[in-house]
Amino acid sequence: MSLPYYVPGELSVLLRILKNSFLKRPRSIFLVFLSITMGAAVATSFLGIAGEISHKMALELRSYGANILLEPSALEGGGFLREEDLPKVKTVFWKYNITGFTPYLFGLADFTVGAKHERGVMTGTWFYKQLEVAGEEPSFQGVKVIAPWWELQGGMPQDADEAVVGAALARRLGLSVGSRVESAVKGERKSFRVVGIVTTGGYEEEQFFAPLVTVQSLLGKQGKLSRVLVSAVTVPMDDFGRKDPARMSKDEYEKWYCTAYVTSVAKNVEEVMAGSRAKPIWQIASAEGALLKKLNSVVLLLTFLALGASAIAVSTSLMASMAERSPEIALMKAIGADRLQITAIFLGETLIISVAGGIVGYLLGDQLAGLISHTVFNSAIKSPLWLFPTALISAFLVAIAGSVAPLRRAFLIEPVRVLKG
Repeated sequence: MSLPYYVPGELSVLLRILKNSFLKRPRSIFLVFLSITMGAAVATSFLGIAGEISHKMALELRSYGANILLEPSALEGGGFLREEDLPKVKTVFWKYNITGFTPYLFGLADFTVGAKHERGVMTGTWFYKQLEVAGEEPSFQGVKVIAPWWELQGGMPQDADEAVVGAALARRLGLSVGSRVESAVKGERKSFRVVGIVTTGGYEEEQFFAPLVTVQSLLGKQGKLSRVLVSAVTVPMDDFGRKDPARMSKDEYEKWYCTAYVTSVAKNVEEVMAGSRAKPIWQIASAEGALLKKLNSVVLLLTFLALGASAIAVSTSLMASMAERSPEIALMKAIGADRLQITAIFLGETLIISVAGGIVGYLLGDQLAGLISHTVFNSAIKSPLWLFPTALISAFLVAIAGSVAPLRRAFLIEPVRVLKG
């Protein structure tokens, strides 16, 4: 085996050695390149979809119910909210995070079906209403938006005399889709046609749902609301998010207000609804935050596992290559090469391979992230710019980690024994 004499400090000699190394061992070089490329590709795809997964999962979790409750303040509003303030909800700072909301007005009513009589809660609400807001795109709001988990037999009301009845109340009254029921509220009587029976496993099964304007008229509370449920995409709560805003400094308050915590979004909504008090529904908000944190942890863990597996593959390939190159290394030592010079040669090879592997891995990972996003979430994804340097750094770290054991083996080679053989 011929080997150019390596004079320390001469870059041209080092480059010539590296060139010969690549030309003489294309198979082992390709295996190392492939291992680094796969590690960089998987890391790029996982990190690329990490933010997308969190956002999409947050949107998916919105189908499990609203996470903000808006009630009348104990000091203002006369015990009711104003319907005229509802469009303002879509004008707040976090308006694009608010995926939907619906108002409710509650009242007691007597229901009669033939000889059967029941006293229960009549609830007025929006079922699926198009909301027009000046300067904003029209949006649909209502029960259909914030509570898609309702199991509805039949449909939702389209007219003022149509209603949806909770399953438990419907059983007691013997109601089915298409039945008619008489209601009496403060002496006012009205006949409704049942267009849907709702099953939720909760308190909704005991209620009688009708269009908001109809219930407001029956109760004599035009333009008034009992509560509003708001569904918003938020970030998981942390220690800073749980701090009392009243005790924050000006800078802290600005940071809190400009972070999509459920508390800051609730504050946004409270500010535009006169006489209101907004509070998070912690049972839902806390569960969502915990789930999103675990999901992010799983993505990071999978990324580290992929990089670790790539490093092991690189180490295995280099160890096999090192066994073949034992005479070459022994000859280097025999003519005066020290550890630093040997390290420079092998790390130079590794650096070149890692740069190439990082670039190709980034391109493959970007395509893989797009494929995963389209397959799982049926949406496109745009990789952030920081992923490219991240892919290069990941590839370099994988290469360095995989080179540690082979380098140690190279340092232990004894020229006398190897060259004698």
